[in-house]
Amino acid sequence: MTEQDQQTKAQQLRLRRTLWGVAFQVSTALVVFGLYLFEMLPLTPVLIYMVAIALTSASFVTLIRTGRNLRFTDPSMTAAQIVAPLWPAILVMFFVTEPQVRTAFLLTATSGLVFGMFALSRTGMLMLSLVIVGSYLLLLIALSVWAPERIDWRIETILVFAYTAVLVTISYLTSYIAGLRNTLREQNLRLNDLVCRDPLTDLPNRRSLMEQLAQETSRIDRRSTDRQQLCISMLDIDYFKRVNDTWGHDVGDAVLRKVGAILTRSMRKGDFVGRFGGEEFIMILPESSLETATMFAQRICQTIADAHFAELPDGEKITVSQGVTEYLNGEHIDATIKRADDALYEAKHAGRNQIIIKAATTPA
Repeated sequence: MTEQDQQTKAQQLRLRRTLWGVAFQVSTALVVFGLYLFEMLPLTPVLIYMVAIALTSASFVTLIRTGRNLRFTDPSMTAAQIVAPLWPAILVMFFVTEPQVRTAFLLTATSGLVFGMFALSRTGMLMLSLVIVGSYLLLLIALSVWAPERIDWRIETILVFAYTAVLVTISYLTSYIAGLRNTLREQNLRLNDLVCRDPLTDLPNRRSLMEQLAQETSRIDRRSTDRQQLCISMLDIDYFKRVNDTWGHDVGDAVLRKVGAILTRSMRKGDFVGRFGGEEFIMILPESSLETATMFAQRICQTIADAHFAELPDGEKITVSQGVTEYLNGEHIDATIKRADDALYEAKHAGRNQIIIKAATTPA
């Protein structure tokens, strides 16, 4: 999966979570409207609440759809989406004529806090809990000044204490769950590395190479009929068997790692290199003509020939042979690889330390 595909998938997940939040706010808005119907809430705060919730929800959805959320440290805007509905709810709680109804809004704030488990640390969850409790305390102070008949401090003291305990518990539990999710994600990444990376060179293995080739060829087949958009080079270390037989497999492994490191450093942005098997590597070169790919292959040959391999005796050099070809739109990728392999075979039998280019001349 390319970086752009990963970002698109992450944006879709963020939008889905935001829409869950919007659905939750709609249910809370129905509660507010019900309070108005039961004559426990004046019309003005109801209208203010509805407009505020609609604007904030629309703003979050728009930010994600336009990609502007990616500018933020937390592209999911988790804390903002939890806090934004809080202040309209505080306004409603102030005007509610029945004090016990305020408990319903405390429950909705608690439910909103659970969304923090997707992105926030334990400290972040505790800070949000503090904001929620602090906002409720400010509400109680405002009620004691302007509407003391709607507040009983004995009940509110017990309620605030219990509510704080609940929020702290939720913060710890959700952060613990988030920690488990992160651990599982890291384990999955390590497992993916084991499956998709060569353990010796730490390069992508044959499976990863084939997946990357499938993505690149599919992209080219969709976008253009210009066949000179993707080239591959199959590279083989010359006389590698002699290295193993003369100086041992440990030295051979060190040579493979060093060649892999040189190839990795030499790749342009968007290029891809992996170990195909044994002493063979494949370089995938998108947006490259045969001429460009050949020039790149020549630089690789020269860089490896000039490199110093500390494990080898002084004066011993490592050279490579390469077979370079282009992908022909619509052909099976195995045909492209075979053409590169045939070119590599010719380079080895022509004396090694050279490049053979095979153009794709037959239609798929």
